[in-house]
Amino acid sequence: MKARTALLELFKGSHEWRSLFRSCCENSAFRLRSQAWQFREELKERSHGFLTEEVEDHLFGLARELLPDTPAAQWDAEWAHDLCKDALAHLAKRYVEFPEADKEALDLSAQGVWDERMNGAGLANDPVAFRVALDGWTRAGLEAIEGSRIKGGAA
Repeated sequence: MKARTALLELFKGSHEWRSLFRSCCENSAFRLRSQAWQFREELKERSHGFLTEEVEDHLFGLARELLPDTPAAQWDAEWAHDLCKDALAHLAKRYVEFPEADKEALDLSAQGVWDERMNGAGLANDPVAFRVALDGWTRAGLEAIEGSRIKGGAA
């Protein structure tokens, strides 16, 4: 079962969970994001094991669908910023280990397509697509670093 379906069943069967979801959505995107773990734990107790990120993404999707005029249904730039900051920190850690002489030759152009996808996902208010694109962007950067390291080591 998908997280979205499990959440919809939870809301359909429980006034309390439906009310918590509405309250979080009416409060802010941060509030909904910070409560995602509770929804995940409830789903886990109902034999549905999902990652918190997956539950969070689907909660935002449901907010856009079911409660489009609430603050949680709007694009959360702070959330996107935090995800990007974490991805950049991960790449920076690997980049620091990269030989200084090879840094100028590093080709990160493969990240371009992922930049476009992240931008499109942000404009479309699609957190799931944004997270997928950011993961692709990070992988492309890591692959470029590793590929250059292997080429540099082989020369």
